[in-house]
Amino acid sequence: MNDSKWDDRTIAAASSSVIILGALLYYWVGEGQSMLELLELAYGSVKFFNNPLVF
Repeated sequence: MNDSKWDDRTIAAASSSVIILGALLYYWVGEGQSMLELLELAYGSVKFFNNPLVF
């Protein structure tokens, strides 16, 4: 008899949630990178505040 807290359904739910959260994180990091690339194409650099000391 298996007296462990981690039965098959719990392991499946935990691994599915880790995979889904990892995929969402990967997607949003890619979206942020794409947004920064579009800003760089549009404005020439990614300076949020037009600071002349930032090179």
